[in-house]
Amino acid sequence: MLARLIATTSAIVIMHLGAQSALAAPLPPTLTVDKTVGKVAGWSIGYSESLDGCLAAATYGDGTTMWFGINGKRGTTYIAFTNEKWRSIEIGEEYEIRMTTRGRAAWRGLFTGFARDDERGLFQAGLKDKFIDDLASAGSVSVLFKGRQIAQLSLVGSTEAFEAVIGCQKDVRTASAKADGAGPAKPHKRAEGSFSTGTGFFVSERGHILTNNHVVEGCSDYIVQQPGNPSIKARLVARDANNDLAVLSTDLPQKVVPPLSVRARLGEPVYVYGFPQTDVLSSTGNFTIGNVTATAGSNNDTRNIQISAPIHGGNSGGPVLDQYANVVGVIQSKQVAFASGDIPQNVNFAIKTSVALSFLDANAIEAPINVRTSDAMDGSTIAEKARDFTVQVVCR
Repeated sequence: MLARLIATTSAIVIMHLGAQSALAAPLPPTLTVDKTVGKVAGWSIGYSESLDGCLAAATYGDGTTMWFGINGKRGTTYIAFTNEKWRSIEIGEEYEIRMTTRGRAAWRGLFTGFARDDERGLFQAGLKDKFIDDLASAGSVSVLFKGRQIAQLSLVGSTEAFEAVIGCQKDVRTASAKADGAGPAKPHKRAEGSFSTGTGFFVSERGHILTNNHVVEGCSDYIVQQPGNPSIKARLVARDANNDLAVLSTDLPQKVVPPLSVRARLGEPVYVYGFPQTDVLSSTGNFTIGNVTATAGSNNDTRNIQISAPIHGGNSGGPVLDQYANVVGVIQSKQVAFASGDIPQNVNFAIKTSVALSFLDANAIEAPINVRTSDAMDGSTIAEKARDFTVQVVCR
């Protein structure tokens, strides 16, 4: 999708960031954020006038900021890292940088040193699709400079951030086209305020809601809502950043709470209900169907299952259900491929309910485990049940 978007606005040049060779990087642009669009899954989304493009940035505990964005003037994508401690980096100098994700081969490329305010950084443009694909599906990335690791960065929430950059860039192009033609463009929904959305579901009759940590990270106010019902405020009870889980509390007693099953079998049908891209898709909930395609996640992560049910940004934190309407997973992330112009919908990941149950138990929340094992339901029945206990989470 990203490659298609860029190709429609200017000529796209795909350069290689891979193990075979180290390619020269062009001089970096000035990384400025002239307009803040919002925050998505812990990433800040903004617009740079100097690049005529949108970008995503996440700052980590060691002071490193990871940047990903679109240079609309050149028709390329780029990645950059900055840190005020990296004083030895020379502006304009080229450095071979290695990047590795757990269990995968290393990528290398020539990055260019640059300065941004009081920070020094490393920049590379024209990213190859295979690198972006693997980066988006990884849980973290290591950055090695002169053979030494200088950063270990979590990539949780990067999928949603990439999609937000795409949406932002579409708005830029729409606004530009309308400015040249018939009047001003309407702003994208995300530009109206700093907020992000995800999905959650009730796990106790006392009104506790389970979702992803990256859905609620960096926010101070939480609202949950179901179609046809008033929005209600929620409170953050607990977070587990390592396993990407969080639980919210509401004052709304809940009669319909799904049982959590720890049995996700390879090949069995699964169903996903949530609130993805509600500014584009239906705001009343979205229901998709697929199968369990692997009982481990990316890089054989045993905390996850892999499913083929389509998901989009906003599905994060939602339930994955089996044919008996038991919850067998919590949606976490999707794999992204840009060079083909499409985002594949058959490589998606969910947190196993065994991990979720341990998290809930550690916080004295008793979730139902009276698992159903008979009388399989059809899709429409499962969708109706899911609608009763699934909510949209708005994080401000």
